[in-house]
Amino acid sequence: MRLTYRTAKVTYKSLFGYSLVVIALLIVAVPVFAATSSATPWLDFSLSTPTGTSPQTARALTKGLNVNHLNPGEEDWYTYSRASFDDPTFAWISLAMRYESEALIEPEQANFEIMAQKGGDSWFPGDAARANVLGTGLTSPLKTAHENLNAIFWTGEVSDEDVYYVRVFNQSPFGLNYTLEAKAEQPAVSGAAPASLNSAMSEAEVLSLRQQAWALTAQAAGKMTPTDAARWMQQAQSVGWIVTAGTTIDRAPKPDQANPQLLWQLTAQAIAGLDAEAAARWLNQADALGWLAIPLAVPQNPTLDVPPKDSGDEGGEGQGEAQPAPAVPAPPEEIYTPVNIYPNNPLEFDFLDINSGRLAPYGEHWYSLLRDDLDDKKIEAMALTMFTTPSNGFIDSRVNFEIFPASQYHMWARGDADYMENLGLGQWVSRDEDNHTGERLWKGSLVDGDRYLIKVKNSSPEVVDYYLFPDDVENAELGNPTLHQANGAAGRVPYAASPPTRPSLPPIPGAAPPDAIDLKMGVTTGKLEAGQERWYKFYYRDSYNETTPEHDFKIFLTNTPLDEIRARHADFALYTGNQLPIWLRGTVDKLEPFGVSMPSPYPTEDVRSLQVLWDGQLMEEHIYYLKIWNHDIGPLEYELELQGGP
Repeated sequence: MRLTYRTAKVTYKSLFGYSLVVIALLIVAVPVFAATSSATPWLDFSLSTPTGTSPQTARALTKGLNVNHLNPGEEDWYTYSRASFDDPTFAWISLAMRYESEALIEPEQANFEIMAQKGGDSWFPGDAARANVLGTGLTSPLKTAHENLNAIFWTGEVSDEDVYYVRVFNQSPFGLNYTLEAKAEQPAVSGAAPASLNSAMSEAEVLSLRQQAWALTAQAAGKMTPTDAARWMQQAQSVGWIVTAGTTIDRAPKPDQANPQLLWQLTAQAIAGLDAEAAARWLNQADALGWLAIPLAVPQNPTLDVPPKDSGDEGGEGQGEAQPAPAVPAPPEEIYTPVNIYPNNPLEFDFLDINSGRLAPYGEHWYSLLRDDLDDKKIEAMALTMFTTPSNGFIDSRVNFEIFPASQYHMWARGDADYMENLGLGQWVSRDEDNHTGERLWKGSLVDGDRYLIKVKNSSPEVVDYYLFPDDVENAELGNPTLHQANGAAGRVPYAASPPTRPSLPPIPGAAPPDAIDLKMGVTTGKLEAGQERWYKFYYRDSYNETTPEHDFKIFLTNTPLDEIRARHADFALYTGNQLPIWLRGTVDKLEPFGVSMPSPYPTEDVRSLQVLWDGQLMEEHIYYLKIWNHDIGPLEYELELQGGP
């Protein structure tokens, strides 16, 4: 008898039912397991689980070097606590991040920041805002062994109950290979010498507390003048902020024993000019170093202003000895107020030294120059070079000097300084290869025994320092300018807005030679009231003919009455350009024209019109002035036609 076995057939329908049961179990079970631990990636089916990419998967920070790589936009997380290092004295930690990059990467792009959280709390993504950010790394001011090596450091205290996280981020467009070095440190102010105050340091040793102190010092003093920076560092050393390698720790002053007022003053000077974020970072680092150990009361300190002790005996015996002189910081220099110096009380120009000063916005300084070297030459060559600082923006183009004959002083005295005509002014040059200075150069001739006025003018809204040399100087060590003081004399007064030198109304074009209208070839039209005059200026150049400097010209003036009564009479006269100073000094009756208009033989289109003309030669590259005047009793219109030329 043969036995047969019968098995149930597995159909596709039954397989589909089993799969639905398995899927239902996964839907219910996975959230339950996932809720048991936020740090376990239950749904990660890869061969290895990435660590260090978030606070939940932060790596333990090891003592010494921690090496890793960051792609653009990535970040690494590390964690440490008081129990991380096998050191019973572990109370402070120093972190140093180093990376190499040929590109210029700002600290805001690649850096690390330290956060603290209570040890009993679990860090979920939603709780990240509760973290206490202690600070970020500071760029080292020290020169590294390699040009492309960047070093960033931070030092802080480690408490018993907190857990600390270090977030290393790379927000630059470049990948970075970095090392994060961790080292146990001692507090900056304590009875024992910190490890950072050792007499010798190896190149691979972490950036120490002293280096951090020098970094804060460089940041504070970098925005001060050399004098203020030197005073600040001397006072910082006297209170124990700066401890040099040659100072033993037992002899170093303690900040908690210094004058609180001096500590606050140094702190205010250090953060002056910093933005809120930079100031907060500086204060946080200074507090971590123990710089801000400012007591509520002033303790007795022999280096401060403490009165001599007295035993109370009236006989004089047993009286306490006087304490050492107090180390009172030098008072700050008074804020200098620039002064304007005018030609009625000018500075005497020094031919043997630099002539310098500080100009207020839109301020001016005048010098009196008298050249006489007692030789037989009447005409002497002269060169003047002026350097100005700063030269950022448009300032360089708005600071210059001019030279005037002293005979024009009366024009300034009567308020017409803008009508003074200089015989030379500084021309822009750039020869010292310094982008922070502006340069002006003038070369010319002066007459021995004649007095001249030099005007140095600042037409910018910024304070400017200038240095005027009596020679052609290409480069010079400028130093500090002379700070001229007000002396109560007229013309040398503290800065105020310069008085107006012209009438309140703007000049009318053509009303006078300085405001003459440029005359072009062809026909120019206009109108004149009775007794009115108008000035034109003419200049031409023939670039194709170098052998004949003079050319023939004809000038016609046709005038027609505007009131329909009768013909009006207008004429014109020609003057050479070198007669302008005669007009400027007010002696108008001394002007002598070299040509005047004559009646024209040509007929006019309007029978009411009258025409006059001048026929002659003019020299190229010379300036000529033409004056039209209406010497009748009514208004007229005119046509001025210029013919001829090259």
